[in-house]
Amino acid sequence: MKPHDDPWLKNAHANAEHLDREIKKLAALASPIRENKPVITKYQDFWNQAKKITVLFKELKPLAQSDRDLLWNRFNMFCGEVKGKQKGEYGVLESRSKEHLDEIMRLLERARLPQSAPAPMVHDLVERGQVLKKAGDHLAKYKHEMIAKHKKAGFDRIQEIRKTHDAAWGAKKTDSTPRQESAMESKVRRNLEANRERYKKASNALENFQIGRGHIREFPATSTDPQRTASAEARLAETEARIRDIDNGMKKLEKWIADDERLLGKK
Repeated sequence: MKPHDDPWLKNAHANAEHLDREIKKLAALASPIRENKPVITKYQDFWNQAKKITVLFKELKPLAQSDRDLLWNRFNMFCGEVKGKQKGEYGVLESRSKEHLDEIMRLLERARLPQSAPAPMVHDLVERGQVLKKAGDHLAKYKHEMIAKHKKAGFDRIQEIRKTHDAAWGAKKTDSTPRQESAMESKVRRNLEANRERYKKASNALENFQIGRGHIREFPATSTDPQRTASAEARLAETEARIRDIDNGMKKLEKWIADDERLLGKK
């Protein structure tokens, strides 16, 4: 029997060609990473393809040992190159993230209400509240440039100071009896309270997913197992999609809350 008529050899050759094509796709996905192109999904796309290839190495049979070794070495070369690049970028991200956290903490120190001082005046509460808002805006604007532990530290500190501000404003409220609310006002107020609660839950969920995303992002930079790295990148893609969904939902809630506050005469 001639070699090209041997079923095992024919299948092994076809499988090797299949793997070769997939690894060439992987090489193409490595190009934007090598060239530092601003492609948001470049690592995600690469590791998704790497995961697909690791499955093929397990499932494609038969495959000649010499072909397997050659293809596996090429595959590992690309994974190692990208992992090193990603690790280096993570170091830059961590440094930039720390700068953002330091700026947030500086703002929060200005927003903090002194514990030993007398009850703050209204104008002081307003001024410190504006600085607190600025800290929150900074976190929201640059959260995509921050790693999970820095985002959590900033978020937790903002919430802590916000509670003291809320308590101070609560102490300023008068004891006068509120006027009778109309049915419309009551309905708007119920909607407002419900949406605020939904927003709070969504905010907590978003923070948890963002923390999870940070942990997943750290994994490829330290892992030496291409299959586990690819699996982590696939989970990252799912997490990113969930974050986008929550983000979009929170934007809708923000608009509804603002609309209801305007209806109730709150600025």
